[in-house]
Amino acid sequence: MGLLLFVPMYNCAPQIGRTLEQVTAAWRPSIAEILVLDNGSTDGGRDVAGAACARLRALGYHAHVGKNDANYGLGGSHKVAFAYALERGHDGVVVFHGDDQGRLADLLDVADSFSAECVLGARFMPGSRIQGYAPHRILANVAFNGIYSALTARALWDLGSGLNLYRRRFLERRLWEGCADDLTFNYHLLLRSAAHPDVSLAFTPISWREEDQVSNAKLWKHGVQMLGITRALLLSRTAWLTADHRTHRPPLTFTRQPDVTP
Repeated sequence: MGLLLFVPMYNCAPQIGRTLEQVTAAWRPSIAEILVLDNGSTDGGRDVAGAACARLRALGYHAHVGKNDANYGLGGSHKVAFAYALERGHDGVVVFHGDDQGRLADLLDVADSFSAECVLGARFMPGSRIQGYAPHRILANVAFNGIYSALTARALWDLGSGLNLYRRRFLERRLWEGCADDLTFNYHLLLRSAAHPDVSLAFTPISWREEDQVSNAKLWKHGVQMLGITRALLLSRTAWLTADHRTHRPPLTFTRQPDVTP
């Protein structure tokens, strides 16, 4: 069937066009569908994405733009895409954030060399290339990578980049369903996955840059949330891992936007 390329977006009108320009005809055999999913942008980004999807359809892709029917958060958007991929029979989901920070080729060019259920882009492992990141942000990420690696007894090179591959057999485990719907979704999902010894995880170095992007993650607030997760795991690992952290209850739905004619 092929993969679903899922591009979550929120107020990234200046970047979403550049993001989708990275998709070339070379990956048409492996990408069965492209879903650009907006979570309530107010900057006209959906129009830019619609024009970009028209170009992709001209290359032979099944590409379209959708809009969440409510504000589900970044994690909720992932859940919409994961459920959609399972429903459509896709072989897995490639997550590629719409703010043009990552390089899609870093993942797709090596994905077939991994047999792991999850192939995760890593910004902080040897071989990665980071541009425009403040030193204190790099230090904070590396520190939490170390803390969470110690808590899970598995090497976790990145807790949440915006460039990842989840194969169908992983999606069918549905570990993602009880994860948080906000920006901490990736941490929840990775920790739940790492707690299962039979879930195979692989990390691959990627390029990542910050130029004209505006991060939705507030550093101090995010740090407090991550420390809260650390504390909860130390107090009762099993209770936290099995708890239901959702804000929104299924079904999480989206509306497909009208296709733009090139």
